[in-house]
Amino acid sequence: MRVHLLALRPVLARAPKPRPRRLVTLAIETSCDDTSVAILEAKTSPRTAAAVAQLHFHDKVTSNNAAFNGVHPLAALESHQENLAMLVCEAIKHLPDRRAKPDFVSVTRGPGMRSNLFTGLDTAKGLAAAWNASHALTPRLVAALDAFEHHAHEWKDLPERIGGHITAAPHFPFLSVLASGGHTLLVHTATLTSHEVLGSTSDVAIGEFLDKAARVVLPPEMLRSGNGTMYGALLEEFAFPSDRNARRPRNARSECKTAKDFCKKYESHYAYTVPRNQEEELKRNVSRWGWAFNQPLARASGGLKNKNLEMSFSGLMTAVERAVGYQHHQSTGKLTKIERSPSGISLEERRDMAESSMRAAFEHIAARVVTALKSTPATTVVMAGGVGANIYLRYILASMLCKHGFGHLIVVFPPTALCSDNAAMIAWTGIEMYQSGYTDKLSIRAVRKWPLDQLLSPPVNKTT
Repeated sequence: MRVHLLALRPVLARAPKPRPRRLVTLAIETSCDDTSVAILEAKTSPRTAAAVAQLHFHDKVTSNNAAFNGVHPLAALESHQENLAMLVCEAIKHLPDRRAKPDFVSVTRGPGMRSNLFTGLDTAKGLAAAWNASHALTPRLVAALDAFEHHAHEWKDLPERIGGHITAAPHFPFLSVLASGGHTLLVHTATLTSHEVLGSTSDVAIGEFLDKAARVVLPPEMLRSGNGTMYGALLEEFAFPSDRNARRPRNARSECKTAKDFCKKYESHYAYTVPRNQEEELKRNVSRWGWAFNQPLARASGGLKNKNLEMSFSGLMTAVERAVGYQHHQSTGKLTKIERSPSGISLEERRDMAESSMRAAFEHIAARVVTALKSTPATTVVMAGGVGANIYLRYILASMLCKHGFGHLIVVFPPTALCSDNAAMIAWTGIEMYQSGYTDKLSIRAVRKWPLDQLLSPPVNKTT
């Protein structure tokens, strides 16, 4: 019938302008201590195939864990229970074009704290049932990797606290660096659902290392006055304080440029250069205070350069704790058995400890990226995860790439405000998975541990 109506139009009549394909999703994230909800609309023009995304609503509430010096599972769960419904109610008011419901619901299914995951998952299932909407489930780990990695898109009308325009569009395949409180992974991403883990940490994650280092390095008064439990962020702030503001840039927007261009942009902010060899590196690492923080696993057992992609941060953590707790011989840098009081450590030495500990850890990650690129070529390196908000990490990674002949590679860094857990990344990944035909039944359950190689067939053990 429609064909006939179109055929009856006057020959000279102008053809109607193609309407863009639109999808709207409500997204929920409750995997840890952040309760977050977002409304995202994606439009795709049939003429240009260009995707444009608009975030109509995005807000989150973080549980108060200050009294516990870390995330407390029960406090986080109670915060989800108290705040999620209110955030959903507020989000619904921002559905575009006076819609009564979204096209589908996106929610974090895993990995994460199981009870917390169920709070968001059960809410999402209830909404999907009430709205009779499709139900796209986005694994948080993949959301963190995918949120800003696929297709050209631009976020418009975003609140200032969220960020600016994002136009980065890396193409498959590429190398992802996931650095967070729970993961440190090098991932080769071939497609939306195909991710190969090339390397990971054998002990603690980089985010956990930074938090623990901050607890022993930062002045006690700074720990007490800090906002929340993001101690890793406090460590960066302490190492590059406001009185040296030119050295600590703030980046709200996504960046997509060559490693060489990134280094040029930020080279005046940091007094850092990549050592020419290990001898120069070891000499540089010895501080004026006597202690030294060296890059973990830099050499294999035979003394040769370590080409393994395994990472480790526990040994570096021990070195930091010993530097704080014991005196070092000024000339040799060796640890003595003489204890020292943390109260006797000057502010200047603590700042050096903060910068040196981050530098050693970040060089460790960057060295593994360089090694991975030599065996698994890629044209783009994407940073993701909460630790990815650290600008010093970004600069060291870009510098290491340039030093080893990869300055031409594209590096993609998301807005710093969107590196931590948030529903915006869940929404975008939900859009991509829904467009690719992935939805889930209302009977699905939360998954506490979800390996990347089981992305489309997560573990079904109901006790984990």
